Amino acid sequence: MRRKRYFTVEEANRLIPMLEQKLSELREFREELEELGAELTPLFEVIRHNGGHRKTPQFLELTGKFRDAIEEIQSYGCTIKDINPGLIDFPHLREGREVYLCWRAGEEAVLYWHEVDAGFAGRQLVEK
Repeated sequence: MRRKRYFTVEEANRLIPMLEQKLSELREFREELEELGAELTPLFEVIRHNGGHRKTPQFLELTGKFRDAIEEIQSYGCTIKDINPGLIDFPHLREGREVYLCWRAGEEAVLYWHEVDAGFAGRQLVEK
């Protein structure tokens, strides 16, 4: 079992360039999966009976890439809350209790934190 990681603001900020890239990839993969899914959905019943569809390998490959990108982000110890608009939480210790540092894609740095049960609406400014 992996030990939970707690981030400082500086540690979270160092991950932002990678997170921006991975979130962009996730959005692209999701868009492609949605397009393929819409095309394949009516065929899924037929596919079960005739052995496949020519786009099934593409669908499976994209699904794998999507999963891998999520797992890579999570491997650092942070959590994706929403791909769009790109919300990421980082476990953080504040005054002896666990809270989350909160970053949204497009923000240059981690500027906010929130209580574990508060979510985005409860964001508070990180004191410098």
